[in-house]
Amino acid sequence: MDDPKERQDVSGEESRDSSENTVNSKDQSDEDGVNSKAQSEENAGSSEDRAEDHRERSNSTGDQKRVKRIGLAALILAFGILCSRLLGLLRESVIAYQAGAGADTDAYNAAFLIPDIMNHFLAGGTLSITFIPLFAGYMAQNEPKKAERLFSMIATTLGTFVTIAIILCGIFTTPLVQLAFPGFDASQVARTVEMTRIILPGQFFHMLGALMLGVLMAKGHFVPSAIAPSIYNLCIIACGVALGGTMGMKGFAIGALVGAFLGPFLLPLLFVRKKIQFKPEFGFFDPDFKKYVLLTLPLLIGVSLTTVDEWLGRCLGSTLGTAAISWLSYARKLVLVPIGLIGQAAGQAALPYLSQLSARKEYDKVAETLHRVLKNVILLAMIVMGFFIVLAEPVVSLLYERGAFTSQDTATTAMVLRILTLSIVFWTIQMVSVRAFYADKSMLRPMALTTIVTILSIPIYVQMSRWYGIEGFAYASCIGMALQATGMVIFYHRKNAIFKPYKLLKPIAIGLMLGGLAGAGSYAGLWVFGKLSLDLTLMLNNLVALTIAGGLGLVLVGLMARFIIPDEFRGFTSKLRKKILRR
Repeated sequence: MDDPKERQDVSGEESRDSSENTVNSKDQSDEDGVNSKAQSEENAGSSEDRAEDHRERSNSTGDQKRVKRIGLAALILAFGILCSRLLGLLRESVIAYQAGAGADTDAYNAAFLIPDIMNHFLAGGTLSITFIPLFAGYMAQNEPKKAERLFSMIATTLGTFVTIAIILCGIFTTPLVQLAFPGFDASQVARTVEMTRIILPGQFFHMLGALMLGVLMAKGHFVPSAIAPSIYNLCIIACGVALGGTMGMKGFAIGALVGAFLGPFLLPLLFVRKKIQFKPEFGFFDPDFKKYVLLTLPLLIGVSLTTVDEWLGRCLGSTLGTAAISWLSYARKLVLVPIGLIGQAAGQAALPYLSQLSARKEYDKVAETLHRVLKNVILLAMIVMGFFIVLAEPVVSLLYERGAFTSQDTATTAMVLRILTLSIVFWTIQMVSVRAFYADKSMLRPMALTTIVTILSIPIYVQMSRWYGIEGFAYASCIGMALQATGMVIFYHRKNAIFKPYKLLKPIAIGLMLGGLAGAGSYAGLWVFGKLSLDLTLMLNNLVALTIAGGLGLVLVGLMARFIIPDEFRGFTSKLRKKILRR
């Protein structure tokens, strides 16, 4: 199509040629030429304006659609994560009721260490992060055969490696457990070894399931990813309740194996089998597989505190006395609820769209999307922090304090929870900002950063655990996550200069104000409840206290949010009203 400006220039040249060749009508020709040029400029300007308006409307519509798709995906994943986290809390409540916090629960939590490490280093835990951008890239380029072939090669090759690793880890479980948990006695080592061997085969299902869920998310299907973790937790609960009376914590370990098969593996298999064809094929020398390996290798070699923090909690916890691993685990499970609902949901939902924008080199839109998502997660995270710091003890008591879980267990777990709560905002920033690297298939930078931070943080964990015990470990976790989140946003700015880390300072300041109001309102609510002197059971006592305190905190946050972040407040309340009216 001809450019309007080019047509205008041609018209002007033709007018000037005509005036030179027709001397007798020079004045008239000049006048005609001027009029013609003016008309051409007006038409060209009008065409350019219309074209520019059309482009702006198209871009605006595309941005709105992208934001809506991310919002819908985040909503689906957040709902799924909420269900999973709530079931996870129910699972922990059942464990607390049956076994409390002691040597058996320490052994059960420790039994997941070797399977988790194996999962990490065979890409099961990070599989979708590198697979989705590659798979989505082929789909965006309308090359579904290449996408299917990549899926088949990864599934075949990694499936084989995982099977071999399961066999080897099963053979050498005892020395590995002894090495990892120096504080365990012979009885705890034996129990940990037995449960580790039960849980290990489930990593095969987790790996293949993660690959299939990656396919579904790349194709825009988020429901299986939202449901699979809930099925996993339901199986652990069901088997724990059915077998726990006779088998103890081993019943929960069996539930983890059954859940890995039914949730992360079988569910996505039912969804994906008609959407992609699998043909067994090893990809050692295939260029596409090599590209996947090169992208994944930094994730395999590198480590992140989001993963290592839990490993350190189990290893160092074994040296901090009986029940230390359990107290850390109970508190960590609670703090992971808002982290999952806010950071994980937003990060997972944004990754496919950030991948598409990065593939098209639209880095300005990547930065804009990342700014918006980070602003929202920071505000939500800091509000939740305010609630958790004040309401830690009634929350822990409500969820765990029954059966074998004592009031002393509640006090210690709540103390750890208050400290770990300080790291929520850093977790969420890390989980979202790192996706911007992954979306651009840039794995080396973030993993180099997280590995360096992890290496530097380990001495902090060790020393603070020695000095201050379990409390010191919790503070070390906060320090490490703060370093990692800060480094991540600075590193991404170096990669994409359009992204400005200083823009996060405003939502942090607003979040501190709203979080402070949440905490102040909750504290006032607990004071009011204390004056009521109600004669209730422990569970009802905690429920009423949390209702009054949390309600007052929400009112204060809502009133302030209406004035300092009116657009976000109106958008949130509008969506909430629509949801309520639909029901």
